Amino acid sequence: MIRRTAIDINFASRNYRLSARVYSGLMAASVFLAVLALFVLGKTFSYRAGIAVMDGKVKEMAQIEEEVRPVLMEREQLTRDLSAMSALMEARKFSWTRLLTDIESVFPVGVALSRVGFNPRDRSLMFDGTALSPEALRNFMVGLEKSPLFSAPFLKHQSVDKGSISFNVAARYQEPQAAAVAPVSAGAQGK
Repeated sequence: MIRRTAIDINFASRNYRLSARVYSGLMAASVFLAVLALFVLGKTFSYRAGIAVMDGKVKEMAQIEEEVRPVLMEREQLTRDLSAMSALMEARKFSWTRLLTDIESVFPVGVALSRVGFNPRDRSLMFDGTALSPEALRNFMVGLEKSPLFSAPFLKHQSVDKGSISFNVAARYQEPQAAAVAPVSAGAQGK
């Protein structure tokens, strides 16, 4: 029985097995990169399609906004007009004649007013004037205190000059309707 033994002799100057392994590794890497490139391209196209859809929606919204803008501007103008009319109606409700008549109802002899100031927001009144005597000024203050049309009268300043008393009085003017309701309810409680 003869045994044969195989002898491998490599006369090559390079290791071709290593080259074959490197070649197959490079082939696998290039296939992986090609698949990755296709995946990235697919994602890019889907993002571009999404961006195109969003651009279309933005244009549509801009078009709707342009259509709605005149209506909103008209609404804003109507709101301003209504506010102006409301302020005008509120101003018309106030009667200067009634105010001056109400002041005259508490006005005693011996007092002269040089200025009447009225702030419609807080209904505050300022009276500047002169009184011939301390009694006349006291009668004016008592008249304001007793009247249901005026509240919180306050003598802010007084000074005597050449026989007359200069004064400055602050008070709050009540609504005539509210003042008319108050005595009725007080009379109803007394019964």
